[in-house]
Amino acid sequence: MKILAEYRYDGIYHLEVEFRGKKGIALMAEDKSRRNGKAVLKTEYFGAFPELQNEFVRRGYTLLFIENRNRWGTPCEIEDQYEFVRYITGELGIECGVITLGMSCGGMMSVLLAAKHPEIIKGLYIDAPVMNFLSCPARLGNAPDVTDGMWQEFEIAWGMTKSELLTFRGHPIDYFPKLIENKIKIYMAYGDCDKTVPYEENGIALERAYKEAGLDSLLYIDKKAGVDHHPHGPSDIDFAIKYFEK
Repeated sequence: MKILAEYRYDGIYHLEVEFRGKKGIALMAEDKSRRNGKAVLKTEYFGAFPELQNEFVRRGYTLLFIENRNRWGTPCEIEDQYEFVRYITGELGIECGVITLGMSCGGMMSVLLAAKHPEIIKGLYIDAPVMNFLSCPARLGNAPDVTDGMWQEFEIAWGMTKSELLTFRGHPIDYFPKLIENKIKIYMAYGDCDKTVPYEENGIALERAYKEAGLDSLLYIDKKAGVDHHPHGPSDIDFAIKYFEK
């Protein structure tokens, strides 16, 4: 394991390693007796809205993250996350199964990772997740067509035009059958005023798919009234964590 940095701050051990030319991170309690041998994986936006991830660490979990070259869930990024989880959990001697923490594009990455590699997934926390690329970033639905650069990012990452996207069959929604087949447990939060990733074009498709499959008990919906795309985070952090520990 090639260590880039390690330090301790406020009772937390911080480890940075090199993996496939990227930086991987693991945070855990400095006191080994407080670690529970379990892990959560932040799939994108490592430092953003950290309250949930910090609470997982306080409760003994190891927080994992590997930097992404793009945030649009291209196959190489998903495979790097999978291989990093397998590698770093082995190096640290903890369980390989993870709960993913995925916000916005991170939610999309969580779904793709779980669909392709369910064997390392214990559950998904997804928050205002991008589920339909036609909605975000293509803005072909009801979301305002803002000039935010997201489509340009996606076009570069995937090498795909909007015309090609119309017949593309690799959206997160296309992988819902895999989540259902493997009975993946999910906590999905969203703001009912989200104008960036509208729920009615994204998350609702997952809600309907799970209900139609009779998996209501494996999907908790956290509807946050009056909330836009930000801030991310569950309505009740304690409840969200306990949901996965049931």
